[in-house]
Amino acid sequence: MNFYTLISNQQNPRQWIFRGVISIIGAISLLFIFNYVIDPYNMTNYNVLKIKYKFARDDRTEKLNYFNSLSTFDNILIGSSRVYSINPRTVSSLLGGSTYNFGVGTATVEDHLGILLYLKKHNKLPKNLIIGVDFYTFNPDVPPNSYFLSNKELNFLSFKNSTQNENWSKFLSLDATRASFKTLTNHLKNENEKPRFDALGWGAPYQDNSSRDLEQEWIKTRTEIQENRGQMYSNFKYIHIDKQRIHYYNQIKKLCRENKIKLYIFNTPLNPLLLKELKKHPETNNALKEFTRYLSTFDNFTDFYNDSDFHSNSLLFNGATHTTANAGDLIIKKILLKE
Repeated sequence: MNFYTLISNQQNPRQWIFRGVISIIGAISLLFIFNYVIDPYNMTNYNVLKIKYKFARDDRTEKLNYFNSLSTFDNILIGSSRVYSINPRTVSSLLGGSTYNFGVGTATVEDHLGILLYLKKHNKLPKNLIIGVDFYTFNPDVPPNSYFLSNKELNFLSFKNSTQNENWSKFLSLDATRASFKTLTNHLKNENEKPRFDALGWGAPYQDNSSRDLEQEWIKTRTEIQENRGQMYSNFKYIHIDKQRIHYYNQIKKLCRENKIKLYIFNTPLNPLLLKELKKHPETNNALKEFTRYLSTFDNFTDFYNDSDFHSNSLLFNGATHTTANAGDLIIKKILLKE
């Protein structure tokens, strides 16, 4: 075989380029089809595989995309995962009407305003708005949650003119692909898998039971607080409340007043060990007082930092950060009934 024969047998470089382009287009198309069929964000009206429960990578995306298919609610709960413990059915039994728990993980003030602006944009503002505010929420050292920043529906800081059509790009994202694999795995292997949130946004929180080992929980909570100082809570660097976030809350006040929404505010209860630790440090103790003074300017504010029920009952807490389902019922009754 001579040199000219070898050259003639080789494929034209253009054919390689053409095949490469076709392969890339094919891979992108397969990725889009896979995510479209699984649809972890519930963006379509189709469910070819009859998947009962779908899991987004973060609770903001999961709740927003599900909420888009729901009608208006009379009552909305907003806050971090500490608000998960409040059963929306209990709220409905006390206030009447329908209730949705819009709590999202590690929420800051930007989330609170972002969710309210989202509700306004979609003409789904409630009659009653209940917001649980965490101590870290007004800390200038704590940035907005990364999932908030990447969410075009909520992030009013960067995405002021987002449209629904832009959401189709989600089907090509790495985040959607991971969520699709997680959803498909749960569908194929776990027939009894429960959803992370029910139809009313409730997060199936930790339940109280008599078999809990309170001594081991105390040790675990103490270790958690000590190991995560300045990281999980970012409270030990907390010198003052952020003026920009106060501005955002003034916008929340204004929106509620203009739309005749009754606003309830409460500071989420702190584990007795964490509260004691915060009060030991002059800086954080002063920040606690400043934070509470600011919230007390709201008409319907409930202060849980001076609530003896939560200072004396470890059963109401799950670890250093979260409250139990029983605590959630107690919280909402104190807010709405002033018990």
